Amino acid sequence: MHIMEPEAQVRVIDGQLVLIDPTAEGVIAAVNSHNRKIAKENCRITYQGQIDRVQHFVSRIQQLNQSPDDVVIVLINVDDINGKHLADILMPGTDWQSIRNLGQVPYARGLARRDGIQEVLEYIDPEAGYTLKSMQGIPVVIVDHSIAEVYNAEEQS
Repeated sequence: MHIMEPEAQVRVIDGQLVLIDPTAEGVIAAVNSHNRKIAKENCRITYQGQIDRVQHFVSRIQQLNQSPDDVVIVLINVDDINGKHLADILMPGTDWQSIRNLGQVPYARGLARRDGIQEVLEYIDPEAGYTLKSMQGIPVVIVDHSIAEVYNAEEQS
């Protein structure tokens, strides 16, 4: 008869009891993957819901003779865990509460320096950072649902 060793183990690491459980790690990874998929779809809905603003900013980029190598369009949910600080940096002093008082979700929308947004994305969402770095065309950066997503404004979704 073969006795199976338990997969989960408790070890002492740096004086702390640590549970090492590969099965639980797999479950957590699957849940995180599922949640990211849902968040990505919600970001797409955010993008589609603000397509008129995106087109406005595409026109502004062209009017200002800006290059997509230098500028991005941002749509940042101010109430998002990653968006609140970024929105305050990009639009300091904005009264976000007045927007909430109207029953709306406040979004910081506008143009931002691509290199600065690239740096932020590499910190808060490396996958989105990679997408922005490799994107040709006019990038639209969405920060919402605890993630960031990057779309090409010249490809309608």
